[in-house]
Amino acid sequence: MSDLCVICSCPGTFTCSHFGAKSCKACAAFFRRTIAMKLIYVCVKKSEICRVHFQIKQICRFCRLQKCLRLGMKPEMVQSKNERRHYIRMSRGLVKRKISEHSSEELLLDEEPGPSKSYSHPENTGNTLKIFMQMEIALNDRRRLLYSDTPIRDVFAEQVDLPYDVNSLKLFNYKSSPGLSKQDFCMILDYARIMPGFEELTYADKNFCYRLICAVDFVINSAYYTYRYGLSENRLILADGSFVPMSPEPMTGDETNAQDFFETSDDLSRYRTLMSLFLKQWKMCTPFSELKLSWEEFTLLKGICIWHVSYYRLSEEGRQIAKDQRNLLIKALYRVCDEAEERVGSLILSLSFIMEQIRHVNCSFVMISFFGILKVDSLMLDVTTFW
Repeated sequence: MSDLCVICSCPGTFTCSHFGAKSCKACAAFFRRTIAMKLIYVCVKKSEICRVHFQIKQICRFCRLQKCLRLGMKPEMVQSKNERRHYIRMSRGLVKRKISEHSSEELLLDEEPGPSKSYSHPENTGNTLKIFMQMEIALNDRRRLLYSDTPIRDVFAEQVDLPYDVNSLKLFNYKSSPGLSKQDFCMILDYARIMPGFEELTYADKNFCYRLICAVDFVINSAYYTYRYGLSENRLILADGSFVPMSPEPMTGDETNAQDFFETSDDLSRYRTLMSLFLKQWKMCTPFSELKLSWEEFTLLKGICIWHVSYYRLSEEGRQIAKDQRNLLIKALYRVCDEAEERVGSLILSLSFIMEQIRHVNCSFVMISFFGILKVDSLMLDVTTFW
């Protein structure tokens, strides 16, 4: 029993005293990040007595923090951790944390490989995480109001990392689906306006970047919702809170007798196009779920994906902005992952299959809009002409 983490019961050689309690490295990183960033959690079950165990896929953060405090972890010890120099190996260059005489932390970058002068501000990586979390919380609040039956009085009482609960999910109806609506584009526009670096772009670069954010949000948010709620139930969860059953595997619409199951050829065409998109998205959800993303990692990875993909289509000035913002997000991701290079590397590598799905979504939406397969909003027609 002496080798077990007192917080989550995880066995391992990394179990030792952290902040006053014998805990594993993961629990120590969670506690330090929570205290340093002054994060506030809400119990997912509202009971405040959730089980905290390393084998649980999504541990309730509120109950985990309370257990850390109850078993002896001291918030004041998080502050004293900065009494020593610490070197963090980054993807490019070396970042050195140094404590000044007045105990204020400053970030020193090697000038040659350093990505941007803006990183000289000590609060940047912490602020980056807070901003992207706030952006996602705002998006979740809007989706909860628009697509679920949650009363307004309960909106702020819900958990912040997901817009829906399992009971509010609704079966997808291919006949009535309008694709992305004007409300969706308004929500994503608000997200883009807050995103650091967006307002610095030129008019043309903003146009492209905004359209790309729409595609990234469609892909990565659906994958994250599916990971959290739908994969175990064989459901593909879409951004609007609807779900597509994936077991048994649905017909593609290409079967020889497919027309027998539909009233009109238009219905079959609509179904075939949408199901091709959903089946491709479902295949991406498996490797995405294997990443076991925390909510903080998800918010940062989404931002990295936006800037990484848009980089290749922006102006020269826009590329520099994208590069700076991407590198800052990667630094924030290192901090969230407790500087674990292997973990950050696996997350960055996941961009390849996420980008592939984004390209597929773009092609599908262009075809849907061009051939009039769905009765889509005019704004969607405008957006897809630039993809």
